[in-house]
Order: sequence, then C-alpha cells, then structure tokens
Amino acid sequence: MIAPSPARRPTRKEIALYYKTHRSQFHISEQIHVFHIVKNLDETVDRGAATSIMNTALVELNKGEAFTTVADRYSDCAGNGGDLGWVERGIMVEEFEDVVFELPLGKVSPIFESRFGFHIALVTEKRGPGMLPIGAVYDQIAELLLARRSTPAGAP
Repeated sequence: MIAPSPARRPTRKEIALYYKTHRSQFHISEQIHVFHIVKNLDETVDRGAATSIMNTALVELNKGEAFTTVADRYSDCAGNGGDLGWVERGIMVEEFEDVVFELPLGKVSPIFESRFGFHIALVTEKRGPGMLPIGAVYDQIAELLLARRSTPAGAP
C-alpha cells in the first residue's frame, strides 16, 4: 500500500489571496489594554468594607504608587498586577466597558461599580477598529489552507 503524499504548504501568494478574499474574518473591534483593581461584593465583603478598601487603593494610586503594586495588594484578582490584557469592545460587562473605553490613556479611573463589585481601572494602550494585519494571521491562514488540502475530497 502506498502512503498518500503529504499536502504541500500554501504559498505566500495563496495566503495573501485568502486574506484579501476573506477580509471580514479578520476585522477587529476597538481594543484597549487595561489594568484593574476589583473588590467583589459577596457574603464576606459588604459594601462598606469594599468601599473602604477601594478608597485606600485610590489614595495610594494618587500618591504615585505603581498601579500593579496596588492591584496586587488590594484586588480580588491579585497576582498579575491587575493586567487584563487586550480587551475588545463587547466582551466585558457593559458597566465596566462604559468607563474603561472612555478613559484617557494613562489616567486612573475613579472608583466605579459593576454587577461584580467596585473597580478602579487604568488604560495603557488603545487600538481602533480595523483589520488584523496579515502578519498576525499568516500562520493561522497557512494552517487552514494546509488542513483543507490534507482532507480527502468528499470527506466530512
């Protein structure tokens, strides 16, 4: 029995053509790189205690303490300096997005509330809506085209 030959890798031209003809797959919404401090309201932390903790955190931030340090000290999501990474509009809860997507770069938000509790946020970078560059999706497209070539005709 002769083993089937492996499918050939797609060329740059084939990848570029796929990118151009499937542009809608590579559109991204507005994005921000955001850090936050959160104090959740639950059976162990009431509104008064959460407000007190967040006020203390905000005072330290206003004195020039590093956001990452304060986040690790006070946030319920401690351990990564409050870094949520890049967040696309439409992913987080509305109350959170209403504040963070309007924040000027580098400005610490006031304390605000969402359905999860109290937050303080910092936006460090913003990207407008648009197309992902081909370099960001090149390998993904190559793998997709290769997989299509590797699947026998008529296979599910």
